[in-house]
Amino acid sequence: MCGTIARTQRATQEPALILVTGHIRVPLDQIEALRPHIRTLVAETRKEDGCLLYAFADDINEPGVIRIVERWRDWPSLEAHGKAPHIAAWSKAASGAGITSREVIAHAAGEERIL
Repeated sequence: MCGTIARTQRATQEPALILVTGHIRVPLDQIEALRPHIRTLVAETRKEDGCLLYAFADDINEPGVIRIVERWRDWPSLEAHGKAPHIAAWSKAASGAGITSREVIAHAAGEERIL
């Protein structure tokens, strides 16, 4: 065990929280060109109803890997996100960036603990 863990549990009447985790792998010579598109995507997504957290971050141990973390209020919010106009713009920019791998997975979470 690695120290004390403070715990809280979400009230049972709250809807399930949707957690999205993933990554994209971008050729190093394309990352700087992709950053403005990522900034726009993040800024626009954070305005969406149901978006609790939306973040992209460079992996400090794996150059060219960008980690993705999202928290959504519920499934309908995440589904609406996928249909937002800025997602189409992002998809177009990403397709031209030579992304070599992409993995993004959504998880339903019913309990939350602060560590």
